[in-house]
Amino acid sequence: MKKVLALAMLAGLLLTGCGSKSAQTAATSSASATAEVVSGVTVPNVVGKTLDEATDELKGLGLNVEAADTVDGKSIILKSNWQVTTQDVSPGATVAKSSRINLGVVHLTDATPTPTPTPTPAAVPVVTPPAAEVAPPVAVPLPAAPRAAPAAPAAPAAPAAVYYANCAAAKAAGAAPIRAGAPGYRAALDRDRDGIACDK
Repeated sequence: MKKVLALAMLAGLLLTGCGSKSAQTAATSSASATAEVVSGVTVPNVVGKTLDEATDELKGLGLNVEAADTVDGKSIILKSNWQVTTQDVSPGATVAKSSRINLGVVHLTDATPTPTPTPTPAAVPVVTPPAAEVAPPVAVPLPAAPRAAPAAPAAPAAPAAVYYANCAAAKAAGAAPIRAGAPGYRAALDRDRDGIACDK
């Protein structure tokens, strides 16, 4: 029994000694972490800047920079042709010096695409339908003048001026056939010169 008690006391002493040493180690670690944060760097916002400007600014603060094309995975050759679109550490965050900041970039031609020209509508030819043939006016007989005493016979009234462009117009107006002396008769419509126009 004495051996068990001695062994328990020895184990307790060993554990107590280790515990204080680990406490000291934890205290030292937290103090160094605090010292690192105090000597850390506040990350600026570099989104929207060209990659060369962002790299210069971050490296000037003692940070390391990695950049990758987020659209096509293209290789970055000339940093001034690339624009930063994302950064993995939020602006305003405090990080230790020599921390790595990952930037997402796009090629400037990808960031600001050239506008697609608006197509100009092709000139559509305007087709004017042929004018519909208008039927010439139909000759309307004038009302007879009131009869006076049967004196001298009245001279025949001159036919109203009616013109038909062709026989189709005369037929459409219901005036065909047209006899010589009737309104609308003319020799050009009487092909066979028999005194009756538009008879055939």
